[in-house]
Amino acid sequence: MEEFLNNNDIKNEDIKNIEESSFEENIEEPSFEENETSETEVFNPITVSKPKPIKNYKPMSIGLKVFSIIMAGIIMLTAACSVGYFVGRSSVKFAEKQNAGIDLKKRPKDAEQMSEAEIYNTTGQSVVGIMIYNASGKGSQASGIVYSEDGYIITNDHIYSEVSSAKFKIYTHDGKEYNAKYVAGDKVSDLAVLKVDNAKLKPAIFGNSDELFYGEHVVAIGRPRNANEDSSITSGIISGLNRRVQTTSSYSSRVIQTDSAINPGSSGGALVNMYGQVIGVTSSKMASVDYEGVGYAIPTTVMKRIVKELIDEGKVISRAKLGITYKAIDSVLAEINNSKYTGLLIDSVTEESGLYGKVNQGDIITHINGIAVTNDSIVLDIIENCKAGDKVNITVVDTAQKTKTFNVVLLANVSESSYTITDVLPEISGEAEESEKNGGKFNFPFGE
Repeated sequence: MEEFLNNNDIKNEDIKNIEESSFEENIEEPSFEENETSETEVFNPITVSKPKPIKNYKPMSIGLKVFSIIMAGIIMLTAACSVGYFVGRSSVKFAEKQNAGIDLKKRPKDAEQMSEAEIYNTTGQSVVGIMIYNASGKGSQASGIVYSEDGYIITNDHIYSEVSSAKFKIYTHDGKEYNAKYVAGDKVSDLAVLKVDNAKLKPAIFGNSDELFYGEHVVAIGRPRNANEDSSITSGIISGLNRRVQTTSSYSSRVIQTDSAINPGSSGGALVNMYGQVIGVTSSKMASVDYEGVGYAIPTTVMKRIVKELIDEGKVISRAKLGITYKAIDSVLAEINNSKYTGLLIDSVTEESGLYGKVNQGDIITHINGIAVTNDSIVLDIIENCKAGDKVNITVVDTAQKTKTFNVVLLANVSESSYTITDVLPEISGEAEESEKNGGKFNFPFGE
């Protein structure tokens, strides 16, 4: 090295200056290459530039700003409409179901009672005539009560039982005529719902039937002659409350008894208190054939629950049943048959019943919820006040005289409607006719 330096006339001081200058200007990390035999360090330069301000910046034009704002607004509006649409659909469905229910008005405390003429001129506007007919020429007539302003009408389920594929014409108090469609019906309660579209009707004011008392004056409004004629009005009193009658050979229910005339054609009409409140739906099907001056009406407390489910669900789904057939043993039958027990003598048990596999034919239900069963109405009343899925406590004495107790989940008693879409009505066998004539087996409760 020294020989090299001497030959090139480079002094040691110059070499030192060169090395220091190179280090200051080239502040790069060393790069090593494979196969490099030189021990001299090599540095790569780093170029650092100072930031320079942008001199040609131009702000967004007013037109572009306006365009951006408009586009943002459109996007937000579209999103809001979409959300509103789906929320609106949900709220409409919810509102429809809410509208299906009604409030039963309390009896006015300070108001004076209305005259029959005043009731006819007010509440009578909410009673309609119904023409039932089909393409085969079969027909019948009935009455109905306007349930809501948007066109729901209450009537009886039995009115179309003999008219298959029935169609309906509605005649209002002002002489107008509307087509109506069948919504749903229920054999057990003998209630049904029709619907008139695109009509603004006057709904009735419904009172609480639980406030009725014996001897209270009432009127019945309906159309017993022709559906397209004016309604008629009859006057009477409440002659019975919570009377259990059989609506068909298999069903029974608690009803209001009145001596107001309720004739064929008045079915589905209104039983009204003297404050203009509808407190019952009349039914000529329940009219007694053994006594004159006895008519029946379905209480509004029953109507409210049944009609709401018919509109909301298309059927009754909350009503309960035990799922057995039976024969009631009262104290007289117990004495005649030398039995120590009153109650329900079990004839059969459906597979779905909570008692299936636990009781047998011939066993006797003696208590329900701790209450002694002295007649079948006790059990029916308890179950009518329950809902499907509720539990009841059943005490049974079997054929070996052993007492057993079971907690039983009640089944859903979803009944059918009398409405049919066939021209062929079901035939009743001779055995069934004889059974109906003699009372037959009472399916417990309400059919099963």
